[in-house]
Amino acid sequence: MELSIIVPIYMVEEYLEECLVSLYKIEGIKKEIILVNDGSLDNSYLIIEKFKKKYPEETVVIEKENGGLSSARNLGINVAKGEYISFIDSDDFIDPIIFRDFFKEGTKESEIDIIVGNMRYYIEGEKGTSLFRSSQIKAGKIFTGIDFLSETLNKPKCFREEVVDDLYRRDFLIKNNLYFMEGILHEDSLFTTLAYIKAKKIKYFDYAFYFYRQRIGGIMSVVTEHSLNSLEKISFILRDEYFKIDSKLGRIALSKLILSFYKVIVYRRYEKNKNDKTYYKKFRKLYKELSGWRNKVYNEDILFVSLTLSLILRKLVNKEITNKQKIPKL
Repeated sequence: MELSIIVPIYMVEEYLEECLVSLYKIEGIKKEIILVNDGSLDNSYLIIEKFKKKYPEETVVIEKENGGLSSARNLGINVAKGEYISFIDSDDFIDPIIFRDFFKEGTKESEIDIIVGNMRYYIEGEKGTSLFRSSQIKAGKIFTGIDFLSETLNKPKCFREEVVDDLYRRDFLIKNNLYFMEGILHEDSLFTTLAYIKAKKIKYFDYAFYFYRQRIGGIMSVVTEHSLNSLEKISFILRDEYFKIDSKLGRIALSKLILSFYKVIVYRRYEKNKNDKTYYKKFRKLYKELSGWRNKVYNEDILFVSLTLSLILRKLVNKEITNKQKIPKL
């Protein structure tokens, strides 16, 4: 088996068929499509049954109680048989021809741990252009995971946390016990970073096969208390990883990423309660612990000096971070 495609499914009957049609159109790859019904209460199960009946040799169906995206993906990892694993969200879809070419090109190389692709936003029937990747990333070299993480965080920054446009070597995930943390949002931010730290070989291939649907009411369309708590938990897990890494390059990369996450928490918490400086104090402590001055990220340097000044400057340049989640432009 060359490929296992894991599709968590929860309350997406409006979009599921479009997603699955695109996946089953993939030709020339020995694949299994693992459909994990995460306790859906709508008619998603009827669509699952339809595709299971039509493609019995390629379909694995798992029924489970609702446990969230991470638990559904983790269950899929444990039953997957493919050499590589792809994670596809059930409200999105792919271009099957571009995906096939991406897979074939990526797997020519020997034992790449993570094969990185690209995506486009899809908003109300309109397809965007490929998301930005720097010329260094697009140069076609094989990186270590830490080198790749570092390069995506250098200017011009092109770090992307989403797992859906990448392929993961299954043995690499199992050997390193890489699973999605359950009970949090922003699980990709943690998973991707930990996977990069562990990976020996990563390579980017410039194929934008994935269409990432932006919709009101999606899991990431609003900023909630759960969202902020999750991002804080991720920040401190990565802080612990920072102190385990011997590589100076790796430490600088993690410092940049952690502080970029935590400054979002500071601004959004401040908007909720302007009298509570708890999170600003935590940011300042993290900045010191992680040698933030070394990163040369000047908006974070300014935030360390003064929250008030940072807020004023962000407003002047129209870069405010608020609790209203923005829909990206195509």
